[in-house]
Amino acid sequence: MITLKSLIIHSRQSSSVIIGLCIGIAISIIQTPFIEDDCTRFDQFSGKLRDLRSDGTAEEDYEPKLIIDNNYNNENVPKSSKAQKILRPRYYSTELGIREKLLVAVISSKETIGSFGIAINKTLHHHVDKLIFFIDGIGSQKLGLDIPVVGFKDTKPLIKIFRVFSYLSENYINEYDYFLVVSDHTYVNGRKIYDIVQHISISEHVHMGKLMENPESFYCSVDSGIILSHSILQAVISKLNWCTRNTYSETDTDNLGRCILHATDKPCFSSLQGQQYVSYRLRDDAEVESHLQLIGTSSLVREAATVSNVAEASDMYILHKFYLQEELKRVDSSISKARNEISRVRPYSPRKKAEETWPVGSAPAHRPATRFDIIRWDTFNGTHIFYPDDFHNTRPVAGADLLDIMGVVNASILYITKTRGNLEYRGIEYGHRRLDPTRGVDYLLSLIFRDNTSGQTVTRKFEATRPLTEPEMIPMPYVTENTRVTLVLPVIQADIIKATEFINRYEVECMEKGEHTFLLLVLLYSPGTGSGEDSVDEFKMLKDLALKYTRKHHDSGSKIGWMTVHMLQQKPSDFAIMDLVMKKFQEETLILMTKHLAHLSNDFLNRVRMNTILNWQVFSPVPFTQYHPSTVDEKISYQKLDVSRTVGHFDRYNFDHLSFYAGDYVTARSAAAETIPHIRVEGDLKLDRPEEYDFNIYGLFLRVSNLHVLRAAEPSLKLEYQDVDCTNIIKHLSEQQHATCLLQQGSSLGLRSQLSKLILRYLRGEKEQ
Repeated sequence: MITLKSLIIHSRQSSSVIIGLCIGIAISIIQTPFIEDDCTRFDQFSGKLRDLRSDGTAEEDYEPKLIIDNNYNNENVPKSSKAQKILRPRYYSTELGIREKLLVAVISSKETIGSFGIAINKTLHHHVDKLIFFIDGIGSQKLGLDIPVVGFKDTKPLIKIFRVFSYLSENYINEYDYFLVVSDHTYVNGRKIYDIVQHISISEHVHMGKLMENPESFYCSVDSGIILSHSILQAVISKLNWCTRNTYSETDTDNLGRCILHATDKPCFSSLQGQQYVSYRLRDDAEVESHLQLIGTSSLVREAATVSNVAEASDMYILHKFYLQEELKRVDSSISKARNEISRVRPYSPRKKAEETWPVGSAPAHRPATRFDIIRWDTFNGTHIFYPDDFHNTRPVAGADLLDIMGVVNASILYITKTRGNLEYRGIEYGHRRLDPTRGVDYLLSLIFRDNTSGQTVTRKFEATRPLTEPEMIPMPYVTENTRVTLVLPVIQADIIKATEFINRYEVECMEKGEHTFLLLVLLYSPGTGSGEDSVDEFKMLKDLALKYTRKHHDSGSKIGWMTVHMLQQKPSDFAIMDLVMKKFQEETLILMTKHLAHLSNDFLNRVRMNTILNWQVFSPVPFTQYHPSTVDEKISYQKLDVSRTVGHFDRYNFDHLSFYAGDYVTARSAAAETIPHIRVEGDLKLDRPEEYDFNIYGLFLRVSNLHVLRAAEPSLKLEYQDVDCTNIIKHLSEQQHATCLLQQGSSLGLRSQLSKLILRYLRGEKEQ
């Protein structure tokens, strides 16, 4: 009874749920036919959409497949084609769309390019990013001028201006923001022009210049110069055919103005975004120098961006001098205003302020954090510098030091002459000089004068400074780390063991790592020995090792080869070896002279690639060289060849390593052919006189080449210790070379403290004996 009663109670509580469930099932059964019809209609509509996408061809319904397994491989699934490699531009600026600011196109002629063109180039080229001269009737004929000239073969003066635009569009349309077109009888104030374009937004369509005298004119004069933005030039290029067909005026101003107005509907303006384009026209009979004296104070002249109708090329230099003087006045005025403003606001600065700097507004002097950061003052007088380094007590004041010191002394004399005209300079009592990397060069001078009023000798103290100015980036040619480095290693019989170790290191560092290098062994056979099959080859072990590694790493970027040179009586000079080597390489080959004691690394080879530039620069690394093993106590660091001051030093007297391009060597070698004869074949080795040469290949580039020689410490180039013997070769060296050899010999043994310990040990051992 209890069970039945509880069942009845529970059925009453769930009756509402059961009724709701039944109603839901009934409704779903009733709605099912209608839902199927809607799905059918939607499927038909979607099928039509698929037909439209596939050009009306009938296709089966798409059945999606969900692939969860990443390793799933179904032959029916089409394989995607190999992704194409993205070709990126050579420079970041190309990819980002960064352009230079201003290109100046000068309309010239073959009659005036040698006079007016040279004058414009000298006064303008260092103020703008690019300067090009356009002439007609010459084609590609050489003019013998060191300026960029573009010539047009046909002589059609009416369309010459449009040929200029066509050339600019083909070569420079995407490289510059603004283009200035001007005639060669116009002086261009480069600073003013560049300042104008610097203050105009690059998003603005710029058609700017000096309007013609006609008040209703929309054209600007080409003689006064016309500034066009990148966007305006693009629009003109698109209508260039129309402009050429509708050229009928006698002047470039009308033809160009009509073309720009047709292409852009934008007339010329003399004022834009707060910038005024002012141009001054000289009278036909004006004498420039006297004319400037009369009206030079006029704002129309001082603020002019261009001066047109210049009669003589020499007048360009007079105008340039005038505007340089005006620029100096503006700079001096701005400096004076800045100093006054700094002095005015100084009382309102915080109490805890840095000391007042001199000159006003200059960077404060360096404050050393520790005693190791103290900057040393150099003391000098009129003839010598005292304690110039840790190894010399005095050094004569000569060369760059003399020019530097006398420049400051002359400026001090000029200053006191203006303020005290009765003093006559007699000499330098003493002086101090300090190079502060955060400020510049500071000087303290005590100069001797004669007082012409009293006839007495007096001294005056001066404080001077040569502050650091705005640094300038020097443009360098583009280089990459993909260039193959050809290592040239001369080997004699006594160096076979060390050369074998070098090849083993080369195999590990270059061949196994796939470095793009080539090692050329120059095998120097002793007199009377041969390399043929009938004779015993003293270098057979090296050849076999080179073949073994080359075959082992035939797919890598590194190879090993050799060439044989049979010596006559003595070891040939580096000039003779390189002369024979050059026959095997092209001008674009990057060559690195090396020695068998060197330990190379990937970082060093990359620096060789980046610091050696064809027709521009050679690289002379200063290697880290080990001290004599008897002087070094840290044997573990010595064996590992760690860069440490107790293990070795950077041997600044070592010039054995030098990297250069073959073409640069050939050019420099030809310039020294009269001093050092060329060695073209082995038979010419009899002409080689190593004992008579007072310089090496490093000195060759310094003496007869215009290339820059970069010499810098290279921690990634490490050399094992080798004795420096100056006694056996003293008769072959000049006095200067012998002194250099002695310095290298002394510095190669060890530190002074290490050598002192050896001496004490030796003396202690004698006492014990």
